[in-house]
Amino acid sequence: MSVGDHRVYAFIPARLGSTRMARKALAADTGKPMVQHVHEAAARATLIDEVIVATEAGEVVRAVEAFGGRAILTSPDHPNGASRIAEACDILEVSEDALVLNVQGDEPEIEPGTIDAAAQALADSDAPVATVASPMLPGDDPTDPNMVKVVLSRRGEALYFSRSLIPYDRDGLGACPPLKHIGLYAFRRPYLRVYADLAPTPLEESERLEQLRILENGGRIAVAIRPCRNAGIDTPEQYAAFVRRHRASAV
Repeated sequence: MSVGDHRVYAFIPARLGSTRMARKALAADTGKPMVQHVHEAAARATLIDEVIVATEAGEVVRAVEAFGGRAILTSPDHPNGASRIAEACDILEVSEDALVLNVQGDEPEIEPGTIDAAAQALADSDAPVATVASPMLPGDDPTDPNMVKVVLSRRGEALYFSRSLIPYDRDGLGACPPLKHIGLYAFRRPYLRVYADLAPTPLEESERLEQLRILENGGRIAVAIRPCRNAGIDTPEQYAAFVRRHRASAV
């Protein structure tokens, strides 16, 4: 566990007041609340020292503690998960040399290896942030605006993220196949505080992609490439499909 001299934390922001699917952090049709599935995946990652849920709801804190996890109660006023995690780091007095991962609380099928890839990418780079991208897999539709795409520099850092299909292969050469972005971030502890204080930016608001705030302010994002199929759950229909997959895998 850990990466070099860095202690590595996986924080799971779990907001009970989700707008598109109310109370999804505690949805438990599998026999476990969704937040527990995410917590268990993060705990299986080999580079993670500690997994902590950051939430605005005492009900989520109690649910996490019931399965033996650790949860921190934060303000209800955060605009995003990174801001919530930044407050949790302050509460816990997380050291300035720590690596802090934002593991989305609505991805119960995230693979532990994907979490490790983000942590390792940050440790191997001098960038302040790292994330993960995946080649397109069978069944993926790169034109789907709900699937975020990323293009990289030659040093393996993000140039741009978009809901549109990028890059545009004008001559059909296939030299730069599209990569889908996996919404998992690793931050150096000092930059997490910087990011939480940044105001929204024009490209971010146009694409509705918060990671563009980093690029628009001159920040760098290292990108690990790893085949990934996991996807977030935003709707009851997506959750029902996850429950079916979970039950089928348990047979």
